[in-house]
Amino acid sequence: MNQNNAVIAHNRINSRRQPVIRDTPARHSATDRVRGGHVWTANQPASTEIIPARVVFLTHYIPLYQVRVLQAIAQRVQDFHVLLSTHIEPNRDFQVDWGGLDVSVQKTVTIRRRWKQKLADSHASFVDPLYVHFPRDTSSRLSKLRPDIVMSLELGARSLGAVRYCQNHPETKSILCTYMSEHTETNRGWMRKLLRRQLIQRADAITYNGPSCHRYLRQLGADPSRLYRLPYAADDRTLCRPPDDSNDSRKRSRLLYVGQLCARKGVVPMINQLAAYCNRYPQRVIELRLAGDGPLQSEIQGFERPPNLTMKLLGNLPPLALANEMKQCGASIAPTLADEWLMVVNEALHAGLPVIGSIYAQATTTLIRNGVNGWQYDPCDNASLAIALDQYFGLSSADVELMQRRCQESIAHCTPNWAAEGVISAIADLVGVSKKITGGDVT
Repeated sequence: MNQNNAVIAHNRINSRRQPVIRDTPARHSATDRVRGGHVWTANQPASTEIIPARVVFLTHYIPLYQVRVLQAIAQRVQDFHVLLSTHIEPNRDFQVDWGGLDVSVQKTVTIRRRWKQKLADSHASFVDPLYVHFPRDTSSRLSKLRPDIVMSLELGARSLGAVRYCQNHPETKSILCTYMSEHTETNRGWMRKLLRRQLIQRADAITYNGPSCHRYLRQLGADPSRLYRLPYAADDRTLCRPPDDSNDSRKRSRLLYVGQLCARKGVVPMINQLAAYCNRYPQRVIELRLAGDGPLQSEIQGFERPPNLTMKLLGNLPPLALANEMKQCGASIAPTLADEWLMVVNEALHAGLPVIGSIYAQATTTLIRNGVNGWQYDPCDNASLAIALDQYFGLSSADVELMQRRCQESIAHCTPNWAAEGVISAIADLVGVSKKITGGDVT
């Protein structure tokens, strides 16, 4: 947006409040940009100016971990509104918390579909429920709000309505917020790819959640100069702080799984592989603790297993209870067959828990370094988990303490403020505000 449009944007909302400067401590030296590539850096400007823009974010619902990132965005723009398709989707189980954000729920038609994914190993294929939302009143709501910037989640009907509005109102710019990985998008049909290409060509800016998403967007023809980072960050209100008894020998044997008990999460193949491992090492005791529920719960409860493999089903745990559970375990295990990210990887690293994570989660391939803060493994390869477990149980007490510190160090910069910087930079660029972004170490 040119300078004249920036003045128009400011005048449209100056009745609310004038831009102010907020001082925040600088944490890192400037080394990299937020935009244009998939380099991941820690960013915090030395001073923060309120951007004169009214921003509307269209999304399906607000997960708890996203609240803090949205609050960080709201603090940096003059007006911030959220339009939801639904309060919460049927397969989610948590207490809704919008954190004081300005939120409205749209008139929406929601249909349930099936997400089918077939991996190289047919036993690792899955069918998972998927909810598709078709907001009916996007144009009328945006006409009332008269935004300068429209942010819209995903590349479907919601974003199609947002982009059409922006095309009919050229003074309003669009930012498409995407959360994808190359793996999760492998079986998408040609019609969906065609729609995505059209949306990408028409968007003024696009955000990506990780390196794999960045590559996928480039494959769809996205202009790298219009790509901005919008990664995940754990909710800093409920993070686990590592306990003092990090070398408790009983904790080493406890592996924590967090997530739905469904086929996509790879829980049953993981249990089979753990059972085979325990049969191979009858003197080695493993306790698998599962936080979550789902359609496979009964099957898991009736699973035949060797005597040195015990399981405890904890059900769904609220954030603070989950943080406490992490203190009782030695490592986190994440066997998913498909996740465009996987927030539990972030949360476990903050807690100082090494992560034994599936390569089919973008969080694993982005954050986990073998032997440093965990291990990557292929859940479709029956030998892969055993190799990771051998290395985990082979660590000395000193090695465990070092790995726990490295877990925290590797994720410490991934705060909600850091996560918001990329899209804040996009907003500033689109309204013509010069904004300097400082950077730090690459993740």
